[in-house]
Amino acid sequence: MKKTAPKTSKSLKTFYLYTCIVLTVIVIALASKIFFIIAQSKVDTSHNFTFAITQQQKVKEIVSFHPQTPSVTVLVIQDKNIPYDTLARDYGISTDGYIQVDSTTRPSSDMTAFLWSALSHAAVWQSNLTAFDKIRLLLLAKSVAQNNRIVEHISLIHQSANSNTILANALADQDIANENVSIQIINATTISGFGLRLSRVLTNMGANVIDVSTAQNTQTKTTITYYGNDSYTLERLQKLLHVQATKMSRQSIADIVITLGKDKSNTKVF
Repeated sequence: MKKTAPKTSKSLKTFYLYTCIVLTVIVIALASKIFFIIAQSKVDTSHNFTFAITQQQKVKEIVSFHPQTPSVTVLVIQDKNIPYDTLARDYGISTDGYIQVDSTTRPSSDMTAFLWSALSHAAVWQSNLTAFDKIRLLLLAKSVAQNNRIVEHISLIHQSANSNTILANALADQDIANENVSIQIINATTISGFGLRLSRVLTNMGANVIDVSTAQNTQTKTTITYYGNDSYTLERLQKLLHVQATKMSRQSIADIVITLGKDKSNTKVF
């Protein structure tokens, strides 16, 4: 008996050590996953956030959160066959993400209920939003008073002056509009109307585009230059175009100059 006790004690120590190692690995793995999810978050609870609800790659609704108010606008798209990838290019609507529901689900204008569903159906509803994004949007939705929840039914194919106004009100970022930073767009590609496409997206975001022109020579890389102080508008443009801005030594006709190069020829951003 005296010989068995040390063996039993050693076995218990090995078991406890192994258990601690396994638990440590699990905790590190969970912490890493949480950190990755938070790092990949797209939602900025201080500024506008717009996402599309799609079904079989077709746009059903466009949802825009305005945390400053706070308010939320849901645009119910009456057209049946608007591909998500064409929203920015054809209709000037830039979204920060999408949630694709299954074919049996009917999108709801009640964003609190919808986002609960998006969380519970995360395994089957495709999305480029993380669970952390959805939770943050859910909390924003719950904070919006009933009279600040706006639902509009519009057609994107058959737009009218009224639908253009609805779009502008829904998509405009009040912080960009308030800054009123002037923007010039120069099309340095061979694509006709390329600058106007970006101008439409930025105008719908509330930006002050004062000039759209075509460069005499083409340019390979897209550039953003600015004069004066950094601004939220500049930050949004850099994120939208994935281009790092450089400061000008003297002012041009606008505070920010975007020169579109051939590297953006196949972009889906605008």
